[in-house]
Amino acid sequence: MRRRSGYERPPLLFNSVGIFDVIEHGKAQVKELVRQRPREEIESEGVAERLIAPLLLDIPVLDETAKYAETREIDVDVSGDPMRMIFDRSQPFYIKGTEVTIVIPFKGDPNVFQIQPTSFTLSPPFGHIKNHELRLVFTITNPGVNINAQVDRTIAEVKHYLDWLRPSVEQMKRDLMQVALPLIAQRKQQATAHAEIVGGLGIPIRQSPAIVTDTPPQIPTGSPSSRKTRRKSHEEWDIFVSHASEDKDEIARPLAEAFRSRGLRVWYDEFSLTVGDSLRKSIDHGLAHSRFGVVILSKHFFEKHWPEQELNGLATREVGGKKVILPVWHGVGFEEVRAYSPTLADRLAVVTKNGLDAVVSELLKAMK
Repeated sequence: MRRRSGYERPPLLFNSVGIFDVIEHGKAQVKELVRQRPREEIESEGVAERLIAPLLLDIPVLDETAKYAETREIDVDVSGDPMRMIFDRSQPFYIKGTEVTIVIPFKGDPNVFQIQPTSFTLSPPFGHIKNHELRLVFTITNPGVNINAQVDRTIAEVKHYLDWLRPSVEQMKRDLMQVALPLIAQRKQQATAHAEIVGGLGIPIRQSPAIVTDTPPQIPTGSPSSRKTRRKSHEEWDIFVSHASEDKDEIARPLAEAFRSRGLRVWYDEFSLTVGDSLRKSIDHGLAHSRFGVVILSKHFFEKHWPEQELNGLATREVGGKKVILPVWHGVGFEEVRAYSPTLADRLAVVTKNGLDAVVSELLKAMK
């Protein structure tokens, strides 16, 4: 495999979360929206469509007419290339190459590029998503390479994935409507019954303003987390858990559940994440309103765009020497972490090979 000096491999696209998980998150959000909305809105025409509209996927459309290329010279390690006459393959052997980034603007939700459709290939495309631009990276080391063919093939793969996701939008709309309509009907029935009871009082009625709440889960009274929350009401969570989706079962979910069982308020995607337009807002809110960010560094983490964005968000909060990022090394060592980020490698980290209880104990000490 070719390695490039000073080069960060683009993450896999369409690989972070399955479409069915997105739909399930949408159903949970619909239930909460129906519960929160005031009675006047629930009783209005077309309320179901309005509630689910922000949750539906906005599939991106590539503007290929506006694409352009960026280039730079890089060092390329070709020691693993069997076609080259290299005597010592145990050491890097660099040649000069050209990195070409094809930039394609698009309209739609950038988060869709993280969703895996029901139909997919075993080799999804690689690329960066930035400022409503799809950035595809290619390396030229051989003057005879046909880069046009590579570019066209990769763009075609991306468009195939987007097309595979389009039918899921209609399925998502049907599923969310099936959740919303019965709940709306139930709230209408409750409102009618309550109005009849109140009308039976036989005295003048004055309507108070509706109270719309979005209250996070309560913490047991007297727990350390509840005391911290009372002192710093602007911080809604004690811990933000940043991880790659492949590490959920093995470490991320057990760690999040262990923290929550100890009375801490945990921002973890399965506890807190929503979909559609609110997906990015929910994550940004969690990053901005968590006291600490537990970052599970692994080989999968290093390959993903979304966890990297979360890490960048947490890093912006470490001003004036404030400690926010708490690294956890999962199946990686110092050299691998240093290759990804020298500044992260310099931090004292917790290693998961010591067991979950040891990880939780060390992180709790660090948070004190």
